[in-house]
Amino acid sequence: MSRRCLPLIALSCLVLVGCNPPTKHYSDAEMNFYEAALPGMTEECRNKLQFGGIGALPWDTDDCYKMPLPRRWQGLWRNSFESHVFCEAPATRCRIEPDADPQPPYTWIEFKGPIDPRVKQAAEGLYRIDFIGRKTVIPGNYGHLGLARHAIVVDRLLFIDRQDRSVPSSNLMPSEQTVNRVQ
Repeated sequence: MSRRCLPLIALSCLVLVGCNPPTKHYSDAEMNFYEAALPGMTEECRNKLQFGGIGALPWDTDDCYKMPLPRRWQGLWRNSFESHVFCEAPATRCRIEPDADPQPPYTWIEFKGPIDPRVKQAAEGLYRIDFIGRKTVIPGNYGHLGLARHAIVVDRLLFIDRQDRSVPSSNLMPSEQTVNRVQ
């Protein structure tokens, strides 16, 4: 065989290898289940899930779900272990009702990086917040265990103020005090 044929053979092999479709991690039937449970997922994320499995999905909600342009939001944020609930103003309370059946619809809140230091320092509790962010377009199963009807992504925090302090702020350590100025 002459050396002139080697590139042709190599090219033919590459073409044949490229013709094999990628292997599906989940069947079409399994994807129908996921689409029903996770409505609003973008086509790109659907493909990542089907061909790469659950570990191939991005962590951030806004990387996988349809969201409108950012807008200003105000309301209450309940910061607690495995529960980050947002209740839009004029809400006066904001929490998950553990014994309610069915659960009242609530919104999961996520903070987009780099995360504001005021959020990083926020102890568990109830906060009044004002921010620029985006909310999922289609109701689904968001947040911890998929219990939230929507997710909202905070792009920029404008104001945060603790609402459920039991001690005067002058008695709090500097790390426990909430800075509430617009930056």
